[in-house]
Amino acid sequence: MDLYEALSGRACSDNAFISITGGGGKTTLMTGLSSYLRSCGRKVLMTTTTKIRSPYLLDYKADRIFSDDSVLSFAPDGPCSVIYALENTEIGKWSCPPLENLDVLRFRYDVILCEADGSKGLPLKIHTHRDPVVPAFTTYTISVMGLWGIGHEAKDVVFGDGRSVIVDESYLRWYLQDPEGLLKGSLPGHRAIVFNGAEHFTDTGILRNLDYPADVFVCTASEQEGVLYEQL
Repeated sequence: MDLYEALSGRACSDNAFISITGGGGKTTLMTGLSSYLRSCGRKVLMTTTTKIRSPYLLDYKADRIFSDDSVLSFAPDGPCSVIYALENTEIGKWSCPPLENLDVLRFRYDVILCEADGSKGLPLKIHTHRDPVVPAFTTYTISVMGLWGIGHEAKDVVFGDGRSVIVDESYLRWYLQDPEGLLKGSLPGHRAIVFNGAEHFTDTGILRNLDYPADVFVCTASEQEGVLYEQL
């Protein structure tokens, strides 16, 4: 099954605002979902409420790039993929634009995809009181976790956890239930979990043994391939 088709069918309504949290594939998922939606004739805006890599250094497959309020003067009249964030040449990343601008823009696009978390490239993320940054007008949340973190010590693969404990079934059970864990910021009734990296992970039994909230769509997938491997 196509991963992006499955996610768009669940998450994308008119003027949808999708916040992507967690670690291990947020940017890849945002880019892949944007490209899929554009191919389906949708108008899509990509943005962030934290920081993302510069679109001049990473290919987001965007038709237009905006780094200032000129985005407010652009009226998309057909299928497109647009990226909008504030350029910061000092750190080499782009940061969150004014939320009031995003609130206006969500009525101009069919879907806004927002990278709403940061994990410094690590596959798992433990949150603090400051994150994830999920705007109040979010309509759907997708929490991402990289499967390549399983079996390693938390201090090496979990942003925000310096312990020398192994990321195993017990750890993942805690990670799902803890208020600062994977599902922090997710919207009850309108949320998904994507376990990314399934093309290199065969021990899915560890994931089937976990308890997930009944309202969450959960799958293992390869974001790079765009393939949904298994719905849990």
